[in-house]
Amino acid sequence: MFFLGACSDSMNGKPTPQNLIPRDTLVMVLKDMTLIESHIQSKYLHVSRFQKTMNMSGKKILDHYSISHKRFEQSMEYYGSRQDEMQSIYAQILDSLNKEASLLSKDVILKDTVIPQIRTKGMKLNPIMHKNLK
Repeated sequence: MFFLGACSDSMNGKPTPQNLIPRDTLVMVLKDMTLIESHIQSKYLHVSRFQKTMNMSGKKILDHYSISHKRFEQSMEYYGSRQDEMQSIYAQILDSLNKEASLLSKDVILKDTVIPQIRTKGMKLNPIMHKNLK
C-alpha cells in the first residue's frame, strides 16, 4: 500500500517537502514579489540592474516571512509540479491585486483633493478617469 501511495504522489508531481510553505502564505509572498517586480521593471530599463535589485528585494520579502531561499524553491517546485494548483494560486493573486487596484482608484477618484490638483496643474485627465468622475 505504501508503495502505491508513493507512486501516485510522484505521478501527480513532486513529493511534498517536509517544510512546505502553506498555500495562503505562498500567495502572500508571491503577491508581494509581483508588486515589487512590477515596480522595479518600471523603474529600471537595464536587465542587469533589474535582476540585482529583484534578487535583493526577493530576499527581503523571504526574510520578512521567515522563509529560507531553499524552502521557497522546494515549495515552488512542489506547487509548480501541480499545474492546476499553481494556476489557482496565480488566479488568487491576480484577483487580489485587481480588487486592491479597484479600491485604490476609487479612493483616488473620490477624494476632492486629487481632482483639483490635477486641474490646477494643467494636467489632462485620462478619458477613462474623466468618465468615472461624472
